[in-house]
Amino acid sequence: MEEHTGIKQPMLGILATIIVFVFSLGIIAWFKTDTFLTWVGYLAMTVIPIQVIVGLAWQHNYPPPAAKMEQPLKGVYLLLFTFFIGTIVASLSHFTIGGFVAPPTPFVIFFTILSVVLSLWLVIVWQCWPMSAIHPHPAFVGFGTLILVYILDIIFYKSLMDFSFLQGAPFYKAALDPGGPVNAWVVIGFAVSTVAVILAMAELDFWPLSLIPARAPAWGKMPLFGFMATVWILVCAFILRAICVNGFGMDPVIYTVRVPICMIFGEFIMLLLMQTAPVQTMKQPAKGFILIIISILLAMLMYYLYTWFSYLIAGGVPSGPPLYLHELWIATALLSITFPVIAVYTGLFNFWPLSEPMPKNEEARVEA
Repeated sequence: MEEHTGIKQPMLGILATIIVFVFSLGIIAWFKTDTFLTWVGYLAMTVIPIQVIVGLAWQHNYPPPAAKMEQPLKGVYLLLFTFFIGTIVASLSHFTIGGFVAPPTPFVIFFTILSVVLSLWLVIVWQCWPMSAIHPHPAFVGFGTLILVYILDIIFYKSLMDFSFLQGAPFYKAALDPGGPVNAWVVIGFAVSTVAVILAMAELDFWPLSLIPARAPAWGKMPLFGFMATVWILVCAFILRAICVNGFGMDPVIYTVRVPICMIFGEFIMLLLMQTAPVQTMKQPAKGFILIIISILLAMLMYYLYTWFSYLIAGGVPSGPPLYLHELWIATALLSITFPVIAVYTGLFNFWPLSEPMPKNEEARVEA
């Protein structure tokens, strides 16, 4: 983590959260609902996978000369870079998966959501393996992982998703429907459930899996750790969805928004904005469990807060089947807009101007 002076946590996270919310809501309010739910949400999501690479794989120090740049120029440079890559991805996805239909349809939007999920899987769980094992150069690791994200995305999208429930919609085209064996909403619901579990594991520093390498070192290295973590995450995500959908009888789409998506957003706040404050010095697993509890509380708060915002900004949109417009509005506002803004502000701009880089003489003193 980059050393800096200025406002400290938790006040830093609280002020940053206010900035993020104001900026995000300004973006959301700028667009009409139809444009927001299609073009804006789609284009914003295409930037997220490269943001994950820049932030977690490259630690905001690549491509050159990012490592030598200071804020806010560094943030602007990285932001333009991620926009450039996102534009390329958006164009290719819209032409191939989306059939160049305007505005973007659920076909390409679901494909893009899955790419976000896979980027978090490959970077957080698999630590950019196998690219990191083939060659350590950041360009190879980063771009190789990004390419692998979309290769896997195409495979899962084509082999699993079924959009037949959209037949009759004016935008539906049989040629664009991959015709897989599983309802596309079920696939997306389970996929984002795994992300909620992954971020909960990050809050726990991957406890209890982190205890295993001490007794069996081989299981602390890739690919064994990746396989072990994958099984654990899939099982936990399956249990979470089964309890809510099968046990409590929640509608699968409403479950997807109210549980994993809102949970993910609460976890983003605690991991990125608050940087695990106010429990940064606590030991695991107590630290992780407290963070998870706070994330759950934030998830409930965010759902009702953004529901209120939907009435202020969009005048209220209908909830539930067949269109689930309210659920789509909440999901787009949270993960397509606010999350990228969080990633940009906390990562690319490193909380600037609330937090300034540490002076060189002070940095040298700390290292000594």
